[in-house]
Amino acid sequence: MKREEVVSHLKAFDPEIYTLLEEERERQRYNLSLMPNMNTMSPFAKYLEGSILTNSFFDRNDETSSGGLHLDGIVRQRAMDLFHSDHAIVRLGNIVAASRVVFQALLSPGDTVLSFNLRKQEHCAGLNYTFENFGISPDTQTVDWDAVMTRAKSIRPRLLIFSPVSYPRIPDYAKLAEIAHAVGASLWVDIGQSVGLVAAGLLPSPVSAADIVTFPTNASLHGPNGAIILCKKALAQRLDDAVVNTGHTALHMNRLAALGVALHEATSAAARQYGRQVLANAQTLAKSLTQNGGTLLCGGTDTHLVLAAPSGTVNIVEAVHHLAHIGLLVKLDHLPTMQMELFLHALRLSSLNPTTRACKEEDMTVIGKLLARALSAPLFVQEIERMRKEVAALIVNKPIFSNEWFVETGNDENTFYDESDTGAMHEHVAAERKAIMKKLFRWK
Repeated sequence: MKREEVVSHLKAFDPEIYTLLEEERERQRYNLSLMPNMNTMSPFAKYLEGSILTNSFFDRNDETSSGGLHLDGIVRQRAMDLFHSDHAIVRLGNIVAASRVVFQALLSPGDTVLSFNLRKQEHCAGLNYTFENFGISPDTQTVDWDAVMTRAKSIRPRLLIFSPVSYPRIPDYAKLAEIAHAVGASLWVDIGQSVGLVAAGLLPSPVSAADIVTFPTNASLHGPNGAIILCKKALAQRLDDAVVNTGHTALHMNRLAALGVALHEATSAAARQYGRQVLANAQTLAKSLTQNGGTLLCGGTDTHLVLAAPSGTVNIVEAVHHLAHIGLLVKLDHLPTMQMELFLHALRLSSLNPTTRACKEEDMTVIGKLLARALSAPLFVQEIERMRKEVAALIVNKPIFSNEWFVETGNDENTFYDESDTGAMHEHVAAERKAIMKKLFRWK
């Protein structure tokens, strides 16, 4: 059944859900997300997630030659090869599940954790650990590694966590490992939304320095919702046991296949070019913000992430609401520092999704100017409406996702969508799906 037929039947069968679908289509068409954790899924991955594989799942006792464990092995090997890791766990539904596996594999109740910006504490519901914080220096707005070493020696944690989802600079992973191992702690790094840039070789990898590396598989990897754990060989069995003990014994094959193809895409030249554009767009956004009177935390960015701070006259919560009305969706964050009583308020902005939607430097210049205006002084109603029209004009002809980042298939036709059709989203006709899958798997 073709997409048009499905939509027609859905409209007649369940008009309430159909209306919600259409409203979401329009919302995505006329709004641009700058949130780090929001990005689109690869068409290959999206197809596989909704394919006949949905009907099949496997558990750890599956011994069939072509079943789930075979697929699990393929995906694990791809993850290990891509990140040069000793071991990988890929059957996790989300990053929270991955975090809880790591905690229960490495810690005992009551153990102390030293965590950058208290990351992962929110993943510990029902678990009994003591969290201590380290953050950026209030003066330099960068990490003072000597100060972190001093704190670690004072606290003596069992686990040191660094998750730079709110730090736009390149960390010193070797120094982190030195700090952790000096106090007998394991080092866990979560590379979050930067994982695609690490996979493309555009940002340093923590895998050789860290004992544990985790990341979600959506966002910059363009995969399904899920998570991967990478670890040293010495920790592999403990983590594998924790996966089973925490109930992660079964997984639908559709999600695992979607993850596998996303990892394969991450090795392509197209993925590297996408990553280079992500970094260029982030640099342009940062430059535009500062040139138009905006303030950046951490002195700028080395990644996809830009931290924009409001002026003293702007209520940042109100600014977030105004920006949403304008059509720019942003993430508000409150960043701890090395002084626990001092928090820095900022918008955590990402160039990931704008790049996926084919935004270039000239687009990011406009977006930076609009953001700077919203953060420099309170907005008036007339100004909000004018800016809303400016955003709509900027993105109305942008696709929900662009073929500019997608892996080359050798087909000159735009197989998955027409860039002029911003409502196409993930949908394409069955014949086109079949042609692409033949190319992907070399079917005859």
